[in-house]
Amino acid sequence: MDFFEIRFLDQLVIAAGFVVLIVIGLRSSRGSQTDEGYFLAGRSMPGWVIGFSLMATIVSSITFLSLPAFAYGSSNWRNFVGHFGYIPAIMIAVYLFIPLFRSTRVSSAYEYLERRFGLWARIYAASSFILFHFFRTGLVLYAISLAIKSILQTGDESMPAIIVVGGVLVSVYTVVGGLRAVIWTDVFQGIALISGGLICLPIILSHIPGGLFELFRVAAADDKFNMGSAEFTLQGKTIWAYLFAEFMILAHLMGADQTNVQRYAAAATDKAASRGAMLACLLALPTWSYFLFLGTSLYVFVKIVPGTGLEGVNPDAVFPRFILTQVPAGFGGFVLTGLLASAMSTLDSSINATAATVTVDFYKRLWVRDRDPLHYGKVGKLVSLLFSVVMIATACGIHYYRVSETLDDLQRMLLSVVSGGLLSLFLIGFTTLRVDSRAAMAATGITVLSVASWLFMDTSLGKEWFPQMAGAMPNNFWVSTFANLLLFGVAYGASLLIGSRHRKDLAGLTIWRGGRDHN
Repeated sequence: MDFFEIRFLDQLVIAAGFVVLIVIGLRSSRGSQTDEGYFLAGRSMPGWVIGFSLMATIVSSITFLSLPAFAYGSSNWRNFVGHFGYIPAIMIAVYLFIPLFRSTRVSSAYEYLERRFGLWARIYAASSFILFHFFRTGLVLYAISLAIKSILQTGDESMPAIIVVGGVLVSVYTVVGGLRAVIWTDVFQGIALISGGLICLPIILSHIPGGLFELFRVAAADDKFNMGSAEFTLQGKTIWAYLFAEFMILAHLMGADQTNVQRYAAAATDKAASRGAMLACLLALPTWSYFLFLGTSLYVFVKIVPGTGLEGVNPDAVFPRFILTQVPAGFGGFVLTGLLASAMSTLDSSINATAATVTVDFYKRLWVRDRDPLHYGKVGKLVSLLFSVVMIATACGIHYYRVSETLDDLQRMLLSVVSGGLLSLFLIGFTTLRVDSRAAMAATGITVLSVASWLFMDTSLGKEWFPQMAGAMPNNFWVSTFANLLLFGVAYGASLLIGSRHRKDLAGLTIWRGGRDHN
């Protein structure tokens, strides 16, 4: 395999992009000395900035790397419909989550759960968030490092250096500038991601005889636009499985995940927060669709254009190789900046949100109370730094121990178990007065055990011990849907059986004006 370097002009463009990120971080540090400045950007950000930041965080590296690879490889468009689950998820966020989070002026999403159900709910939700992002950041950094290694066509010995350099670059502006830096860099990264993708399609069409018409003809003939089975069954990855799963994931991210709740709180006004959320939806849906189409276009390009040099290349590496070999120098660097930015927007958001959760939900709440805001701002920066080190160490550990697939499964299982039904925990808090702490705790415990049992049935051991039961289990894509339905139903049912016994006024914590009527 021949070695090729990134072209000099591309290197200059990428370097300029990193300089922009560092400058943003340094300028943002001036307003990030206190805990509210560091974690909430002083609650002063305009709506359009919030929208770009939300889009960059939601879209992430999955769009730039995974969607083109998904459509290019043996798969079709079966996950296309699932993306439209974002529309009802964003409506719930705009009309339910954002008004209640902003009216209660919480610094952490999980602070609300303590006010509504007690300390146990806050600790459970905050711990699950931290554990999930502990693994997720390491995996994302490892994945983007693999892409860079593929671009450079270097050996495995280069991976630790790539991981460390990438992790340090993300950490510098995030640790120094806090959420203000994260949000403004997300704007730059979101623009780079979208613009980088838009550059590629005209280049592909210019090489295909017959242009867009031929592209559609070849792709349709090879069934590349097939959206999957519309049969309503709990077995297999049907359109409905993708749609419900994506809706639950996106609703969870928009209402129960600190990375997004921080942005609602950081908006200057309620209208700015709502408009930002809607703008994120308007940007994300066409971006997802476009990158799927880009993957299909690459498939046709490689199939009918001779001498591309991309034949036989792993689907995950086709798009990066295309950028370096087919996109003109300079423009290629801008596209690569979008590729790197797609991962960095995920990492910087996770670093700052995790630091906020550790500082606000544990350090400030449990250990060191009633200190001045500057103290908590310094603690937040220290936690961001420590978490960045953990992120780099986790990515290196994945590389050295060769357990990326296991960790990916562990990540999914961990989120499903410890966060099983967490979305519904917020929903019953927002929408009912009847469900109290006892009913919510019982429902949470039952849901976590049920999800753990479900996922155990999908293991080789579960299939060996309980073959009939394992064979009857629905596809794992339905886990989050059933977990949230189960928690909500059990919590409300338990409140009817054991009664409701609130020890505090719930005024302002639900959609109901009154504080005592049981609904």
